[in-house]
Amino acid sequence: ALYNRLSEEQRQSEQGQTIATNLFPPTKIKIGDDMVDTDLYDLEGKIHHLTELKGKYILLDFWSSGCGPCILSIPEMGEIQEIYKDRLTIVSLSSDTERRWKDASAKHSITWYNWSDKKQVSGLYLKYGVRGVPHYVLISPEGKITSTWSGYGKGSLLKEIKKLIK
Repeated sequence: ALYNRLSEEQRQSEQGQTIATNLFPPTKIKIGDDMVDTDLYDLEGKIHHLTELKGKYILLDFWSSGCGPCILSIPEMGEIQEIYKDRLTIVSLSSDTERRWKDASAKHSITWYNWSDKKQVSGLYLKYGVRGVPHYVLISPEGKITSTWSGYGKGSLLKEIKKLIK
């Protein structure tokens, strides 16, 4: 009832969207479902969509600048991008505020797509069921969810990708 008393401007604010997604959580994706897409912004503010990348596997890398394992995975992610460049596209999706995301991106060498829906954990993070980072989602070239997993240890990402992409 309280949500109904918010103005449209309040509902569109970051806090309003957080309240709405907690009150009315979206259906979370499962393996076999179609990927979920939204407006995703690059560091220059240009809008992109995951659907533009269909035709190759897509690895979604949900991360945050305050997550040690997320930062440790960056060199391995670069290796994977190089090894599988013909068959796989990596998209890192930050849950940070815009300023923290931009600062972290400048500090770490992310050479693949590095986007944000600017909704921190109440946008795609919620729709993909991300409870902690790093969290990974592999999407087939046809746009179907094929695998999801969380956590990182040296070599674990490469091992998982080798197993999933024959």
